[in-house]
Amino acid sequence: MVTLKIDGITVQVPEGTTLLQAAQKLGIWIPTLCHHEALTPTGGCRLCVVEIKRDTASQVVSSCVYKVEEGLEVQTATEKIHNIRRCIIELLLAEAPGAKVLRNLARDMGVTPVKRFAPRNELCIACGRCVRACREIVGVSAIDFAKRGYDKLAVSPFYERAEACIGCGTCAEVCPTGAIRLTDIAEGETQLAADGTTVQGPARTIENWKVTLKLKACKECGEAFAPENQLAYFSEKAGLPQDYYDVCRHCRT
Repeated sequence: MVTLKIDGITVQVPEGTTLLQAAQKLGIWIPTLCHHEALTPTGGCRLCVVEIKRDTASQVVSSCVYKVEEGLEVQTATEKIHNIRRCIIELLLAEAPGAKVLRNLARDMGVTPVKRFAPRNELCIACGRCVRACREIVGVSAIDFAKRGYDKLAVSPFYERAEACIGCGTCAEVCPTGAIRLTDIAEGETQLAADGTTVQGPARTIENWKVTLKLKACKECGEAFAPENQLAYFSEKAGLPQDYYDVCRHCRT
């Protein structure tokens, strides 16, 4: 066990715990965007920064990746930290002014939109959740980042159709800003696909990755419940019989 102080409160946590996890144990709120409990932390958005002190020296670190140390003193809400977080939120608001999560954080931190950053009006803030989820949870790696710095975005390979995408929607589930445009098309309905062709339902489109995939219909109830590519992938990974997903989970039980 490691003993440290966070905002003057002494806490003991197992070795290897991050500062963010230790603060959460105490009920101390630290804002995050790129962090997700199911994914490897990267410290990409820097919104979770805290100030640590050793003797007379201080340092600003990302709490989601920095591990606890014996005797460490941590401050989560100093004026320096507040100013850093406000600046980050201002920048992100310029990138994605339509993102509800950013507007809520800005409200909580007392941040108002400013004009010192060039607007981009793009919901993707390059937090990396979708890329990591596709790689770490799904195991497909259908998407990745393109460009650098302010122009960095999660995209499909060469901006073309993500051939490896199975349409599971995990990327959309973990995206904090709603940047991933996933639509299920019901049977009998039609919709214009990302490649310009007309798609007949039941199907799923993920516009960001230029993917349209057919949904499988349950043989019992007729409900379209998941993309055929996703079910084939899961069946192979789990060693299930080919007809295992002929019925939906509701009819199976």
